[in-house]
Amino acid sequence: MITNPGGFHVTQASDPQRISLYLTSHGWSPHEEEGGTLWIAHDESYDVFVPRHRQMRGYLSHIGTLLKTLSVAEGRSEAKISLEISISDADVQYVHTDPEADPGTTPIDEGVRAFESLRQWVLSGAVFASAERPKVVQPARKPARALEFMRNVRLGPTFEGSYILTAYIPIPPRIGQTEIEVDDPFVRAASQPFERRVSLKLREATKEAVVAADEVIQRREGIEAFTRRAEKGVNANLCEALTGFTTREGGEACIDFSWALSRPVTQVAPITLNRDQVTVLKQAAQEMRAAAPEDDVTVVGAVVRLHREGAFGPGEISIAGIIEGSANERLRRIWLDLAEDDYSQATRAHDNGATVSVTGSLVRRGNRYFLKNPSTFTVRPDAP
Repeated sequence: MITNPGGFHVTQASDPQRISLYLTSHGWSPHEEEGGTLWIAHDESYDVFVPRHRQMRGYLSHIGTLLKTLSVAEGRSEAKISLEISISDADVQYVHTDPEADPGTTPIDEGVRAFESLRQWVLSGAVFASAERPKVVQPARKPARALEFMRNVRLGPTFEGSYILTAYIPIPPRIGQTEIEVDDPFVRAASQPFERRVSLKLREATKEAVVAADEVIQRREGIEAFTRRAEKGVNANLCEALTGFTTREGGEACIDFSWALSRPVTQVAPITLNRDQVTVLKQAAQEMRAAAPEDDVTVVGAVVRLHREGAFGPGEISIAGIIEGSANERLRRIWLDLAEDDYSQATRAHDNGATVSVTGSLVRRGNRYFLKNPSTFTVRPDAP
């Protein structure tokens, strides 16, 4: 867990439901009173009053008194308690990106890369939790459930100590929950809400990817160390995301998990990444992409090269474009073969500077991308 939380979310920490959840999880007992609830500590040595709603006169004054009382009762700072209240209904992933950097800072390019990797990492867990069957390369077109889930994930503040990124995954509480017990969701994962399953699969997949990297380093295993763990969420997308948590020059990263108080879990050890593991993860991602195509990929872009033998028949083209629906909008050059009619359309699009789209299976060979089994080649009327 983070030991130096810095600032805290005043709005979230003053939410009555989050405060009640926090007090319940720490053994306080509620007693209804006019205008709110009086909470009494388990040893009856302290009590705090929580107004029923924020609009009540003097609400923030009551919250200030509550935090001071909790600080004395627990022997911890108000800032630390406020932070825990603000995230009491969420699973939180903390990613320490550079332990050797100046506290709370990182080079801007590295920071942008780390935030994008954080998004890709969480998305890989959501896609895995949504998929009917695991793949070593996740599809470019993500499941609707995974995309809907990502709309609810929130970035938290960064912290000092190293440059620490946080992702908040809201977890729905159990209906009618009046007591909180530590659960073992790893045993009964199927009964957990989707949001918690994503958190669990993220941790399992990340741990397994690191173990696979160690097997490659220590036992000289091949890519099978990764592909046989596809059932546990190890795939090229996850491995690529993990490599973005360290600096380009090397270094280490650490991933820590905190679980929502509404569905508490026994604390687990953080997962660390060292320079050698990151090197292996990067290579593994490349090999998995080279060995397994991304199915149902739609490429959108401009025709930049045409080639065929003779004046008629099929031919080869290349498109400079993006993968539609992919979170990675980097421009790629993609090669493909087209039948005669589609090649004629591509020629006209090239001459007119028009945008085209085509669907197929994306394969990477070395530094080149190829689209196999292309279909639905279309010249789009709109500009890119």
